[in-house]
Amino acid sequence: MTGRITLVGAGELMAAMSSIHRSALKRIAKAPRAVFLDTTAGYETNVDAICEKAVEYYAHHLQTELRVASYRHRDACAPSQIAAAVASIRDANLIFAGPGSPTYAVRQWRETPLWGAVLEQFEAGADLLFASAASISLGRHTLPVYEIFKVGADPHWVEGLDLFGRIGLSLAIVPHFDDTSGGDNFDSRYCYVGAKRFDVLQSLLPADVTIVGIDAYTAVTFDPREGTARVLGQSGITLIGDGESRRYESGQTIPFSDFTSRDRQVVPTFDPAHAVSGYEFSDSPASGEPDALVPLVEFVEGLSVLTAEQKLDLLAQIQSLKRKLEPHSSIEDALLDLLLDLRAALRMQKQFELADKTRDALAGLGVEIGDTPQGSTWSRR
Repeated sequence: MTGRITLVGAGELMAAMSSIHRSALKRIAKAPRAVFLDTTAGYETNVDAICEKAVEYYAHHLQTELRVASYRHRDACAPSQIAAAVASIRDANLIFAGPGSPTYAVRQWRETPLWGAVLEQFEAGADLLFASAASISLGRHTLPVYEIFKVGADPHWVEGLDLFGRIGLSLAIVPHFDDTSGGDNFDSRYCYVGAKRFDVLQSLLPADVTIVGIDAYTAVTFDPREGTARVLGQSGITLIGDGESRRYESGQTIPFSDFTSRDRQVVPTFDPAHAVSGYEFSDSPASGEPDALVPLVEFVEGLSVLTAEQKLDLLAQIQSLKRKLEPHSSIEDALLDLLLDLRAALRMQKQFELADKTRDALAGLGVEIGDTPQGSTWSRR
């Protein structure tokens, strides 16, 4: 008889969220034996303060004792410390974990006696309340938030702990779903990765994985006995799967069947017309770039006869010419001269097919090429 799983989007230790914790405590048939698992923030220099805040929160807002199961690093804990943490977990009927790094938690928990104890208690009926970073770790795939948002890694997923696989669900959890703390400086939605990167992340998941986006000050409780989940708190959750996005507000009950997916299609969230003015994950040309430059760059990048180094050098020459010209000079003229030189070089290498493609590209821009004994010239139609 498995327990229930409550996931919190953000704000788990704010006064406004005490009702979520209280609901979890009330669902326990026996006297609550709550334990705070500190691994998620085990690398933080203020991890002791985080534990103290959690203990004080339960004492002040819930009048409930919250013990700490301390397991901060799998290679740094002494056997006696591991034994103490395992004993605390085995005695708990509510296990609470929260802020920190999801990938750090996955690395510390996977295939350890500590995580084995958590799974045993869950299978025996203990409830889990995992918030923010800790909630991400429970999915089949885990979002490496800090690696992407802070370190600059390309969008990717890592293998999660897949707790939901034990109740027949294949999920990727994304808390802080509606975060707008970035303001006008950067897009912080979708757990700080922003819309453009989030769309890339969608495309990287297997077809049968459903994304569960949880807003701040919002929770969703999964009850395997009932086969349903219930949304609680101030906002709602978003399910993305089968090429569609479905929204559920606080108070709604959702059947487990709504959490399944069979098809992977990106549900676009990025809108260039409403992008913030700050940093965006993008390789697109800078705003204000002349229209004539875009087809020229695309043409150079498509030249199979050139090596990557040669293409880079040619594109650098194009950019250099653009910068050297005065703002009101004809950038297009200089770029056309450079493209004409490229065509002449291709003809000298007997790459006549590519040279003809260069001529066709210029024709597409409204430019006519004239070949003379003295060389080639161009003129606008």
